[in-house]
Amino acid sequence: MKKLKCIVVDDEAIARRALSAYIEKVDDLELIRAFKNGMEAKAYLAGQEADLLFLDINMPFLNGLELLRVVRNHPPVIFTTAYPEHALESFEFNVVDYLVKPIPFERFLQAVNKALRRVEEVSVREEKFLILKEGASLVKIRIADISFIEAMQNYVRIHTSGRNYTILTTMREVMAQLPEPDFHQTHRSYIVQLHKVDGTDGGQALIGTEKIPISKRCKAEFLEKFSKLR
Repeated sequence: MKKLKCIVVDDEAIARRALSAYIEKVDDLELIRAFKNGMEAKAYLAGQEADLLFLDINMPFLNGLELLRVVRNHPPVIFTTAYPEHALESFEFNVVDYLVKPIPFERFLQAVNKALRRVEEVSVREEKFLILKEGASLVKIRIADISFIEAMQNYVRIHTSGRNYTILTTMREVMAQLPEPDFHQTHRSYIVQLHKVDGTDGGQALIGTEKIPISKRCKAEFLEKFSKLR
């Protein structure tokens, strides 16, 4: 596996140095930038990519939670904070882990191992495809690209990062072909890929600018599965 390119965002210089030193000790990690506030990180992430984000919460101007709300396609996140009371709120962002300062190196490694496992799982998913009939043609849809699936009477519309596909089939038939841990039916008319969900807002799952309804019947199970992605 290639090294994960890491970003550290923390307004305290001591914390930035400590995390940078920890990252340098791990062969699977590479520190590419360290920022002293959320605004700097936001500007960087608007045009650059990273594999893992070590993010403080309490920062001036734009705190860690606010940063994740405005940067939709952010990399996996490990929160690093002196304030444990934010742990519950962090669940909505599907973070990898939540580290409370001062952070022992052993605890840091546990969080990194979670991140490495998640990246490996994504790599495995990227090799899987659905072969479905769209009109008179067969189409090959990479499962990792699927954001959500929407029922449309006798058809389903599969929304992906590249384009949408309208397939003559049922939600049940599509769901049977998808890896169960990664996908969940939030509503009788919607299936989401859990790893694509950015967060929740009341009775909706947020995927980019899309708001996917979550029915009362499905809500408890969806939130349980979503929280376990940490």
